[in-house]
Amino acid sequence: PPSLVVALMVVAGLAAPAAAEHLRPFRGGAVEEVTSAVPVEGGLLVTATGAGQATHLGSFTRIATVLIHPDGTLEGTVVFTAANGDQLVANLEGALTSPTTQAGTYTFSGGSGRFSDATGVASFTAITSDGIHVALAFKGTIDF
Repeated sequence: PPSLVVALMVVAGLAAPAAAEHLRPFRGGAVEEVTSAVPVEGGLLVTATGAGQATHLGSFTRIATVLIHPDGTLEGTVVFTAANGDQLVANLEGALTSPTTQAGTYTFSGGSGRFSDATGVASFTAITSDGIHVALAFKGTIDF
């Protein structure tokens, strides 16, 4: 009977293994400049723009919006834009590890173009010598 065939197909589909992730190494670096720092409730809202190079992105520009809390923890969003316009979005969490250094994690949460379903995690370290100009490096894995 047709209903038995459909039922068997559904059960077989549920038993099939999930598609394997295609994790790829992701690493790169950038330089950026703080373009605004505004005191807000809960801390200091910082915006920085920059450019860099990364695997799977090639040359990119980026804009980061980060809330630095009074205790030195930080959270925000970074949008990487590849030369062809594809965007990769990362939520970030971290902390100031010294007055001139911050470290944390990017968690990729989609984007546009080939990165529309991107997932993955990368650790980052950012160093500034003057509070305005920042050099950063990141390394992790990405699936897209």
